[in-house]
Amino acid sequence: MSSVLDRLRRLQSLRPQNAPEKGPVEPELPRIGESAAGPLDVLVSGQEIENDGGRCWLVTERYPLETVRGRHPLHALLSTTPGSIAPLYPKAGLDTDFDFRRAAFIDTETSGLGGGAGVYAFMVGVGVFEGLDIGYSVLGSDDAVTQYPISNTQFTVYQFFMRHPGEEAALLTGLAELLGERSGLVTFNGRTFDAPLLRGRYQMNRRFLPGGVGLPDVLAEDAPHFDLLHPARRLWKRRLSSCSLSNLEAQVLGLHRTEEDVPGSLIPYLYTQFLQTGNAGPMAGVFYHNREDIVSMVSLAELLCRHFADPLPSAQTGELHPLDLASVGRVHAELGLFESAESAFAHALDNLVSTRSTDDFSSLPEVFDALGWLLKRQERWDEAAAIWQRWLSTVPGPDPRPYVELAKYCEWQCSDLEQAQMWTAWALHNQQTAPTRFRSPQAINELQHRLARIQRKQTGGDDSPPETP
Repeated sequence: MSSVLDRLRRLQSLRPQNAPEKGPVEPELPRIGESAAGPLDVLVSGQEIENDGGRCWLVTERYPLETVRGRHPLHALLSTTPGSIAPLYPKAGLDTDFDFRRAAFIDTETSGLGGGAGVYAFMVGVGVFEGLDIGYSVLGSDDAVTQYPISNTQFTVYQFFMRHPGEEAALLTGLAELLGERSGLVTFNGRTFDAPLLRGRYQMNRRFLPGGVGLPDVLAEDAPHFDLLHPARRLWKRRLSSCSLSNLEAQVLGLHRTEEDVPGSLIPYLYTQFLQTGNAGPMAGVFYHNREDIVSMVSLAELLCRHFADPLPSAQTGELHPLDLASVGRVHAELGLFESAESAFAHALDNLVSTRSTDDFSSLPEVFDALGWLLKRQERWDEAAAIWQRWLSTVPGPDPRPYVELAKYCEWQCSDLEQAQMWTAWALHNQQTAPTRFRSPQAINELQHRLARIQRKQTGGDDSPPETP
């Protein structure tokens, strides 16, 4: 018997093989053996549950809190808070009252990739910490001992699944019961997708839900909601080509899923085929996909909270890449945390310069620029000038920025027009002699204007308004 994914694979093999050199690479479809065909209750370990809304399927998976996901166990999250991230998203409710012990980690699988009334969540996975009241586990070296509360229970993932659309009322009822005691959400792009979708489904099904069952408070628009996607982009987008959850798993957590996984883009199609054929073979991979997404959110949330709160320890152990450390520095500078921002930039620069990796070295100008701007903003002019001189002596090329900053420093802080003229002329020379692809007509025009103004000022003939230093 041929599976749905086998048929998709054969269709894929019929496509022209001479793809454009720089075109997107299609993901390889997962392989599911011939034996992976049959009804849901045989292939997916779970149980039928019944509530006042009807019946649906529930799969429950429990993970010991000592389970290591990436570099740290799941319970490491319980010693952190998103308080350091809260100022970035003031409407998300991520203040000191946000408690991961009472949060729900939610991910949905839907009948379509877009929105609209015809799209519904046929699977809702919810991860929760349970029974957090026993014992301690000690991690770290003798110099940095941290205590994490653990328990005799686990991090549990509940997956509500509708075997056909008629089970949606039962799914929503079971979901409401589980979420009733939860005080916050953790999602990955859930503020844009999962939460609005579920709010819409509760609204559309309000006539079919049992009395007393409605939208859980934790899904309300103003409920505390830690959407990991946005801070993940803040932290990793300058280094990684993609901040999708699967790429973060591979590049940040060092995790690689088994062949059981299925591409997210295929999931709506696989569910449609399940409804038509009753074959649950491919759906086993959908349960796996959803469950992995939820457990990975725990580890990503822990990294985000820890890195944004205090990035240097992670950088010193090599867990945080210098480019990511610089990204945290930018956030801290934005929040007015100048001391920690300066430490982050300085440490990132030292590491980037010492490694001299081609890919990382190309990012040095932006880190130099950020540190120089930070010192300049604090009017620490001499220190800023030292950074700009280190920049131009470290990074070859026609970039005019360090020269222009030094020209401004000499003109406005040192009243040394001769040095200001020299730095400007040097920058102009670099631009004019650079290869065409690195030359900027706009930069050349601005440098020529600056040089002419400084020269007029030297002769006492400049009456143009002063620029911002």
